[in-house]
Amino acid sequence: MSNQDVLFITAFHPGGTGFIGAGEAISHQHLQLLCAQGKQLHVLVLAPDYQSANPEVVALCASYNTLTHTRWMTLAALWHSCRQGSFLSPWLFTRVSPQALDLIAQLISKYLISNIYLDFPSCLGFSPVLKHLTLHYIVHDVVSQKIERRPLLGFMRQSVLRIECSLLAHILHCYTLSRKDALKCQEIGYTGSIEVIVPDNLQMGRVNDGTPIIEIVNQFPGRRNLVFFGNMQRAENHYSILRFLLTSYPMIWLRHRDVQCWILGLAPRRLLRLIAILLPGVRVTGSVDDPNQAFREATFCIAPVYYGAGVKIKVLQMLEAGATVVSTPIGAEGIPHSDKLITVKNHQLAAAIKSQLGRAR
Repeated sequence: MSNQDVLFITAFHPGGTGFIGAGEAISHQHLQLLCAQGKQLHVLVLAPDYQSANPEVVALCASYNTLTHTRWMTLAALWHSCRQGSFLSPWLFTRVSPQALDLIAQLISKYLISNIYLDFPSCLGFSPVLKHLTLHYIVHDVVSQKIERRPLLGFMRQSVLRIECSLLAHILHCYTLSRKDALKCQEIGYTGSIEVIVPDNLQMGRVNDGTPIIEIVNQFPGRRNLVFFGNMQRAENHYSILRFLLTSYPMIWLRHRDVQCWILGLAPRRLLRLIAILLPGVRVTGSVDDPNQAFREATFCIAPVYYGAGVKIKVLQMLEAGATVVSTPIGAEGIPHSDKLITVKNHQLAAAIKSQLGRAR
């Protein structure tokens, strides 16, 4: 086999179909970049059974291998990696199951692999086992920073930081989504090389049974429309929008009674749906087929994110669609300056949005 053969190990189907998030689009972009560099791509996807492969991505690859990941495999992965600290920092080890390790060994032998790309934090735990090879890591999030910002998990930050650093020590080259994340990797002790690849023109995967966006946009006329988008099963999206609805939105509605706040995205939780019933003008839609038309036709978009780490791909999508975005500092973190990105502190959200809505008419 050519020395251009690489093994790309990822936790979700790049550009996949089903229950997906922004990370899958980032994975797709990195595969496209590797393909453009002349690499022969051998992909191993350790994805849950609610996702399916994207045929366009499969066509890029010399081989595309899927090992369906189950909850039992997660438990086996944590047990297998307990000496590396998996029970103190499970987010970094959930894909490191014995079944995955066996298949990786087979692929390395079959294709004479010497270069491996680890994608998503849940695959970083493979690095001690594969340290004899050349390892690259695609940094979706700096996990210790993400944990530090979670209200109930901040006390775990030092343990997670120590484990994350020990895993990164085996990585030759990291790819981050922003200069901010590159600096954060260096700050926590990573000494390898870092390349910043800012996401752009991301090809989002397709969700199953998404509401046609035209049905939502048809309800925009005559109202001032705020749009929030994200995978609502993710804690940072769920709790951030809840906080916004309970603390900022009532003041906005009292000033602008014609406002509608649209919450688009997968798997909204029951509590969010209940609050939407109680608050006037709040619309929780669930998944949509393509949010971009809503971004373009909204009065403006919002990103009231108050914890989390990494570049918020939803904000990049909104800006690429031409929308104006009002965001907290964490929502705008790592994103290049834009006249259409208005960044305000959490306690200033209501005032900033009221002001923007006032200018919209």
